[in-house]
Amino acid sequence: MTPNLIVHPDVTGMGPLRQWILDHVDDEVVVMLDDDVKAVYSQTGIRKRRIEDENSLMRVLENCAEITAGLGTCVWGYTQHSGRPAAYKPMDPFKLNTWAGAVIGFVGRPIRYDTNLLLRADVDFFLKAMLKFRIVFIDTRFDWSHIRFAGTGGNAANRSYDRTMEEIKYLQKRWGKYLALSETRALNIGTRVPRKQK
Repeated sequence: MTPNLIVHPDVTGMGPLRQWILDHVDDEVVVMLDDDVKAVYSQTGIRKRRIEDENSLMRVLENCAEITAGLGTCVWGYTQHSGRPAAYKPMDPFKLNTWAGAVIGFVGRPIRYDTNLLLRADVDFFLKAMLKFRIVFIDTRFDWSHIRFAGTGGNAANRSYDRTMEEIKYLQKRWGKYLALSETRALNIGTRVPRKQK
């Protein structure tokens, strides 16, 4: 592991920041946790359980890194259903065709972030990984609980309705039918990349 604390310069936006980290950390495996992650839960078993032991957390991360490398892809993440335990499907605990945020792990550097994307860079990165490697690895057994878009720090200064719509149009132009959009209480962005045979 990199022995030194590396402080990034004043980099604006998720795409530029994540790419700066990948360019300046020499380790083969890199994990990025957003500052709004509050707790980690195992969703397996009868009840959702909070994981507080740091060795257990390291095993979760190391296990996902090994699976990702074994699958021959370059990126992993965790469930996006924070706070919704009913969304966990024990008979379908892994996803191979969606995106993740809040906690993302990288194996190697075969893909670069689009540094034009300040808000939605992770969606684009995961779609690039699916295009190149056919799959990504999302482990829904673990919920790295976070509250999105609630804080005033981090990337909040870049968030606006206009910037969001600009990036959505940019992604729609690039990914077309493979980008899924829906609006309930908030704008939801997903992927439409079929993986299972019928």
